[in-house]
Amino acid sequence: MTPQQNQAEIANICARATALVDATCKQPLRATVDTVQLYAPGVRAGVPQNGWQPSTLIMTRWPVLSVLSVQVAQNSFPRTWSAVPAGMYEPRYPVVGMYGSTAPPATGEGGQAVTLAAGWLNWAWGREGYVVQVQYINGWPHTALTAQAVPVTSPAVQTVQVDDCTGWAITSQVGGITGATGTLFDAGAQEVIHVASASATAGPGTLTLASPLTFTHQPGALVTTLPQSVTWAAILFAVDVALERGATSTTIPDIPGREVAVEAGVAGKASTPSGWAECILKGTFDRII
Repeated sequence: MTPQQNQAEIANICARATALVDATCKQPLRATVDTVQLYAPGVRAGVPQNGWQPSTLIMTRWPVLSVLSVQVAQNSFPRTWSAVPAGMYEPRYPVVGMYGSTAPPATGEGGQAVTLAAGWLNWAWGREGYVVQVQYINGWPHTALTAQAVPVTSPAVQTVQVDDCTGWAITSQVGGITGATGTLFDAGAQEVIHVASASATAGPGTLTLASPLTFTHQPGALVTTLPQSVTWAAILFAVDVALERGATSTTIPDIPGREVAVEAGVAGKASTPSGWAECILKGTFDRII
């Protein structure tokens, strides 16, 4: 096998491990921009009978980082949409420790609901009398460098080129601070960064940092807000994927922490790397998985 083929297969193993993490959590964990359509009043769209309290819209993915737009229409055809003004909606349970923090978050905190101001939905047309479209950002900001990043000297502004700006420059609902805090993984040059702004809402672009880098980093270096337990789970999934390739029989030693899995009610699952990875994800995102 050539070095190029070896590198390609390592990338495939990492991709499979990522897919297993997302499958276990029942959604992509990295931040994405999505649009969901709900019918109100309904199971995922709670509308109070009194008419003066806000409505609660349950999104399909979590945590909800920011709501980009909401529009409402009567549930009839053709649709006549009314755009809800900004300021009339917000995440119901904002994420904790991601924006304005001095350290990246270590737990999977954050809600799945959006609060919509009173007056936009009611029971006048009965159950599912309205249709609501919500565009929102969810998940954990996660990206990689696309160009070498060299520390600048004051007073120059530190910027880095990345493959995905999604979620990095959101302004916190609580405290009004802009920008996520994440970890730039690069072996001995690992460091924590805080993002001040981004050149795009989603996709490739430039992140402007609140302070200069300490080290030089090469393209491909990972920058993420995901809890490190997720990285650990992905590594364990990758181990299992690698061992399965071409193997007819593999013995895996007992993994430390098995007692924790037993207490969590998943006895037996932690006897393989994949089983223990599932236990780790369950512990991190127990509210969802």
